[in-house]
Amino acid sequence: MVQQAEAARPSTAAPDPGAPGRNLRDLPGPRGVPLLGNLLQLEPPRLHTIFSGWADKYGALYRLRLRGRDVLVVADADLIGEVLRSRPEKFRRRRALRNVMLEVGIDGVFNAEGADWRRQRKLAMYALNTAHMREFFARLDQVTARLQRRWERAARNGEPVDTQRDLMRFTVDVTSGLAFGHDLNTLEQTGDAIQNHLDKIFPALTRRLLVPFAYWRYFKLPTDRALDRAMTEVRKLVDAFIANSRAQLTREPARRARPTNFLEAMLVARDDDANGFTDAEIVGNALTMLLAGEDTTANTIGWMIHFMIENPAVQEQMRKEADRVLGAHRRLPDYATTESLPYIEAVAHEAMRLEPVAPFLAMEANVDCTIGDVAIPASTSVFLVLVHPAVQAPNFQDPRVFRPERWLDPGVGAHNTKAFMPFGSGPRYCPGRHLAMLEIKMVAAMLCRNFEMVRAPGSLPTVEHFVFTLTPKNLSVALRLRAA
Repeated sequence: MVQQAEAARPSTAAPDPGAPGRNLRDLPGPRGVPLLGNLLQLEPPRLHTIFSGWADKYGALYRLRLRGRDVLVVADADLIGEVLRSRPEKFRRRRALRNVMLEVGIDGVFNAEGADWRRQRKLAMYALNTAHMREFFARLDQVTARLQRRWERAARNGEPVDTQRDLMRFTVDVTSGLAFGHDLNTLEQTGDAIQNHLDKIFPALTRRLLVPFAYWRYFKLPTDRALDRAMTEVRKLVDAFIANSRAQLTREPARRARPTNFLEAMLVARDDDANGFTDAEIVGNALTMLLAGEDTTANTIGWMIHFMIENPAVQEQMRKEADRVLGAHRRLPDYATTESLPYIEAVAHEAMRLEPVAPFLAMEANVDCTIGDVAIPASTSVFLVLVHPAVQAPNFQDPRVFRPERWLDPGVGAHNTKAFMPFGSGPRYCPGRHLAMLEIKMVAAMLCRNFEMVRAPGSLPTVEHFVFTLTPKNLSVALRLRAA
């Protein structure tokens, strides 16, 4: 269990509950090199598999060395849950991540801590609550219809679909409409789109977290110059959103009493509350919404599609549910109908269990404490590995089998829901969960009602690729129109 150091007691995860506690230096771990430790062994696209492989060898609690400092790695579901529930008092996001994000101008609720996080979290929760999802349903349906038309053209022309690219456009269009009240409509654009710039940001941030020193502060490599150009273009877009929202609030003062989107609410708080948002926080939260809204949900839908292709019987069961619920409609007709898709929701949960978009989390201890039976000092980095068999096996029957039915009937595959943490756990549970699940259901229902799909002939196998989030690489799909 996670305890303050003075109250430490053995964890149930410890091999011998009666044994005295251990220090971090007592733990096994991979050998590294002087000064850098294990840093050179961490390849960004494979980070999650590297951490998981070391857990196979060294156990659910092991030690790394990064730049001369010890890091605790945890691959135990109970202990991971306890760490997440101990936030923000005992644990925070790793300072290195916050610093890298601040350097490029991202200063939002994702990397805020303490009082700043509490203040920003309230507004994020308000903007993304279920009441706003109901109000936003019609706009979301318009974006889903655009995705449907795009895929219908591809099906009629016999063209393979770059599924991940299209889903990124879909989620950016959704996020820009909900958070900023602006319809980017990248799904119907040709040529250059904002995704071309957004796609450069997360890989660059991941790379900067894993280099021996912050060289970009002294000289720039081509990848750093590409990141600077991308951030310039994205910042231009965000600045335009902010200017448009300010002008709208000036033209329609009544909006100040009832803001219609997240950005308007931040601007009102900035102007009316002495403890409101700073200009940097407004920009940072807008960037956070844009980046987080694009990657995470698109990747989850992408992994669902991968599993649907690999499991035709699952795809057929989803299709039957969509036909039954939608009837003559080609997309979900109203918000209430989204609650009538238990099997599609189960497929989403199973995809998130096996391929969580955040396969590991990087934390840092605020105070001296213990995790399990291991004492760690304040400022120690703690990596939480969510995809290792040690996390899955004790909590899910046949953990590597894709079995959506386990979420509908406990007798089919008993599981411990506390070990399922795709949106985190505890006070910093992801505020975008309701929006993500709404997008997932709307796209999945539309896809199953209108199309049959297989892997595009000649395409490469889909593989995991970690770039801040876990992305399905090589997800090329052939679509066939279903009869009306």
